[in-house]
Amino acid sequence: MNAALDETRLFDDWSLPVMMLDAELRFVYANKAYLKSVHRHYAELDGVYVFEAFPDSEERIGPILSCFRKTLSGAVTRLDAQPFRLELEDGTIQETVWRATQDPVRDKDGQVVGLIQRAQDITRQHDLEQRNKAIGYELSHRVKNIMAVVSSVARITGRNATNVEDFVQSFTARLNAMSRTNDLLALGDWRGLDVRTVFEDELSPFDETQDDAYTLSGPVVRLAIDATKDLSMVCHELATNATKYGCLKKPGGHLHVEWRRTGDSLSIDWRETCSHEIKPAGKVGFGTRLFDMLPYATVERNYTPAGLHLTIRMDGEKVFA
Repeated sequence: MNAALDETRLFDDWSLPVMMLDAELRFVYANKAYLKSVHRHYAELDGVYVFEAFPDSEERIGPILSCFRKTLSGAVTRLDAQPFRLELEDGTIQETVWRATQDPVRDKDGQVVGLIQRAQDITRQHDLEQRNKAIGYELSHRVKNIMAVVSSVARITGRNATNVEDFVQSFTARLNAMSRTNDLLALGDWRGLDVRTVFEDELSPFDETQDDAYTLSGPVVRLAIDATKDLSMVCHELATNATKYGCLKKPGGHLHVEWRRTGDSLSIDWRETCSHEIKPAGKVGFGTRLFDMLPYATVERNYTPAGLHLTIRMDGEKVFA
């Protein structure tokens, strides 16, 4: 073992952490890089059992101990992306991830008398890989959800279209509305959108075409991603219908949207005041079918002499960002 220790002096100035344990897994050597990585002085480690120097749960110690035993049996072993808990001087715990190789140390007779470990701190690389995996999973989940919604929108649009041209026009408009919402979500780092932003995005074309076409009133309320998409689709359908049949069809009409939040509930009032007479639709349209399938929104509609009065309710903790 003494001869092996003499050879370890070659590792003193290595940039990679290197340490040596005897056959009882007690420290007999650690280079400067290792001591710096584990925030220890060698006096704290000399002769100390490795798992007393760095205690951890049995679940996490198990794979490391198994590798060490195999190395003491003469095998070269490797630990890939092995997490370690390091207690710092101030008592805080630092989580690190190492990749390490263990080689057996032999005496002059070829008997294994310990092991030497060469390690590399890959915490940043590991965190980046885990983050990319999470992003990939989330992206896949969102794409699946979007495709499911697109499929439903296509199916319902087809039921209400009178011809192919009508279908293409309506379906394209709805996809464009969904696309705009996704663009806004992306710009906001996918944290959801404020209620006012959702309505302003859909009603903005009327800012230039009609003076005082609409007013928005309500506090700042940020919705979660799925709830944002639901409200955006509802708003698009309502604005489309208001343009075709309601208060936005002719000059002189007005739309007032007001919302309020109470606990885990959001209530939105959509009130149309028309300059012409309107009548309730005689058939079930896309909007009604859409409202019935949305998980985060329920819609109640009433036709008054002045125009459509509609209440949107969104309930639950998952509604809000």
